[in-house]
Amino acid sequence: MKKTILILLVLSSIFYACTESASRKPEKSQLEINKENAEKDKGDHVTDARLIPPLTSGQKKQYIDSAKFVAKTAFNIFSSHLKRLFEEKHPVEALSFCKENALRITDSLSKAHGVSIKRTSFRLRNPDNKPTEQEEKVMEIFKERIHKNLKPEPYVHYDEYGNPHVYLPIIVQEKCLMCHGDPNKEIPEEIVQKLAELYPSDKAIFFKKGDLRGIWSIKFPKKN
Repeated sequence: MKKTILILLVLSSIFYACTESASRKPEKSQLEINKENAEKDKGDHVTDARLIPPLTSGQKKQYIDSAKFVAKTAFNIFSSHLKRLFEEKHPVEALSFCKENALRITDSLSKAHGVSIKRTSFRLRNPDNKPTEQEEKVMEIFKERIHKNLKPEPYVHYDEYGNPHVYLPIIVQEKCLMCHGDPNKEIPEEIVQKLAELYPSDKAIFFKKGDLRGIWSIKFPKKN
């Protein structure tokens, strides 16, 4: 009897071990793991704007405040250098500074703040700042509000890839007219000549105080 029970216990153990072995999934190869990870990454790239949840009012304010801080930082860097050069009676050098350093400064700030910073306009001075279709639409909205004597408010949305994108208006101030005003009245002759030399296809003139000069276009990394 004891011998029979012992045999039954041994057979049960063998059966259980075989069952567990059969039900256990084989370990995945690294190739299979990489393939699965690649498939997961595909879902992280939004290609349909309808799949993106709308921004809440709190999120909008957070992004707008961050964009304003970055834009103000960039503006302060530009204006401090330009102010110094104009005060030292070197207006022509101020134009050269803008041409040589504008994109470099925005690129540096983009890396420092983890965002993409761009200045663009519907009347370009530097062709490298050409606006996208979306940026053109936003500028038209801003111009329409100014035409109606309304303040153009910052605009924020998710782009088609899921990146929060903020657009801030750039309004022409009195001091801007020395380089962007009427070349026959407000822009000094030496600056007119330098503009023709640096920007042969310049269209960023004949602005008036209060006009929309362009926009800051600031793109944030998407949130997973």
